[in-house]
Amino acid sequence: MSALDEVPTLRIVAVENLILHEETDPRRAERLVVRIREDGVLKNPPVVAPLAKTGQYVVLDGANRTAALAGMGVRDAAVQVVNYDEVGLDTWNHLVAGVDDEVLFAAIKSIPGVSVRSMDLQTARRLWRDRAVLAYMVCRDGQVHVVEPGENLKQSARLLNQMSNVYRGEATIYRVETDNTSELGSYYDDVAATIIYPPFRPADILNLALNSAKLPTGITRHIIPRRALRINIDLDFLAEDRPVSEKNEWLQDWLRRKLQNKEARYYEEPTFLFDE
Repeated sequence: MSALDEVPTLRIVAVENLILHEETDPRRAERLVVRIREDGVLKNPPVVAPLAKTGQYVVLDGANRTAALAGMGVRDAAVQVVNYDEVGLDTWNHLVAGVDDEVLFAAIKSIPGVSVRSMDLQTARRLWRDRAVLAYMVCRDGQVHVVEPGENLKQSARLLNQMSNVYRGEATIYRVETDNTSELGSYYDDVAATIIYPPFRPADILNLALNSAKLPTGITRHIIPRRALRINIDLDFLAEDRPVSEKNEWLQDWLRRKLQNKEARYYEEPTFLFDE
């Protein structure tokens, strides 16, 4: 790999050409509008992958930032373009707190089209890995319930949205990697259950984006190599009515100067941030 291969690919694209694969969180998007306006810059670019032959891009990370820019009427966005083949794709579990687990289970079970059955945790994990179930739920009392998949990907996405809508806005949600609800209870208060969402493949994400279907917000986790952060591109520049080609010429010159002046730094090791 050459030194240039390690430099993130940054590009200016029209916001209207950015396609979301997940729902947005309206409250978070509203907060982002306020923050972006106050800052006057786009700090972190959405990460996107090109959709073949369409001139569009699917947003892998940054749906709420994209929605915020669109809501502000900003014409263009600075994005990081990645090759989807080089991106890791995982799923976040939702630790649900602040609601009663029995009420939560009953509400999910009552969703039209949702079929739920109880089983032991090891069997649920195996069926989940084999993509034989849509999701499973581990309650704080240790009870495990699996949700059967829909007839196709689009229907399954609809069921997942209905499930997450049951507790979104009513509960506190933490994104976690484990399904060990009892262990998580030692770190978080008033835990109800952990919802384990299904694994997806890049082809699933592209399929959903191309068919105007979306997953619930905050369940897909894309692991981006050489992630670009804190680019701080001026908002007025992004909103200007200038050809995108001119803006990209400016952006490439900006990137060259950043590298030449040693104003960009790459951290290879995984990092915890405690001031978010």
